[in-house]
Amino acid sequence: MHAVSIREEAARRIVGLSHTGPYPEVGPVFQRVWQTLVDAGAAGRVGPGVMVAYSDPDSTPPAELQSFAGVVFPDDHACPAGLEERSLDAGRYAVLELTGPYERLHEAWGYLYGPWMAEAGERPGLAPAFEIYLNDPSNTPPEALRTELYASLA
Repeated sequence: MHAVSIREEAARRIVGLSHTGPYPEVGPVFQRVWQTLVDAGAAGRVGPGVMVAYSDPDSTPPAELQSFAGVVFPDDHACPAGLEERSLDAGRYAVLELTGPYERLHEAWGYLYGPWMAEAGERPGLAPAFEIYLNDPSNTPPEALRTELYASLA
């Protein structure tokens, strides 16, 4: 169904804001993060957008889902005022690249944690799952959006 690779990832510093609620409703949080970066004059230094998922959407009520919306940020710059700093853990990850609308993300995650893990003989690790957005949804048609899904492996 989807191509998956296994990668060793270095830790990454991210800055952004926490979000509680359905994952598909995180867009306005990303807009606040971006505006804060623009206002701080830091927008030109950022890497791709990242959403860290701290809750399992299949076992947590949508209103209680915990996530973090942010961007990869250089280690040698201070976190802009009004944003929080977090880290993506280093380690071994299964990575699935999805091309298409964000509405397909839940299906892709289901494949990664379901059939793919079972067939590959892998088990989930302890680090939270995250998505990296490889292009800008404000100027990219939905069918051309590219998202990398990262699932920590034991």
